[in-house]
Amino acid sequence: NMFNQLLASGKVTKTAINEALRRMKKSGISKPELEAFFREILAGKNKSGLAFCTDDEGLLIDKVLGAVLITGGHKELYHLLVEHYRLRKSKRLIAEELYEKHPDWCFMTCRRRVDAWLSLAESMLYTPMCDAFGTNGDRFYLQSEPETA
Repeated sequence: NMFNQLLASGKVTKTAINEALRRMKKSGISKPELEAFFREILAGKNKSGLAFCTDDEGLLIDKVLGAVLITGGHKELYHLLVEHYRLRKSKRLIAEELYEKHPDWCFMTCRRRVDAWLSLAESMLYTPMCDAFGTNGDRFYLQSEPETA
């Protein structure tokens, strides 16, 4: 996918954008369709290198999520990730909803729990995602932790 190539390059040049536009025009996409596509990207709240993942990459991500969180018995963490990333709910909104369910907790406790749960889910997924996509997942480790056990 040409967008993945652009995003992976780290620096998007005007030449690279013009080449992508030329290739899209050549494929038959009209200028208004291109403008609408790019306006939608610019209007999006979250900018991510995975904004243009292919169907195969999306299926691979779902497979890892299912294997680690659903099969592993962590369905609530899965639903939290879906709310935050797929439904684009802010951490604050998720914390507000949690506070409505648990008014005996203070709001700050709810915010901290949402932060902790999201961090936990993301850390659980880091190595399996790296393995699935063939990237170097060993490059990050806790510095207080010995490299070999």
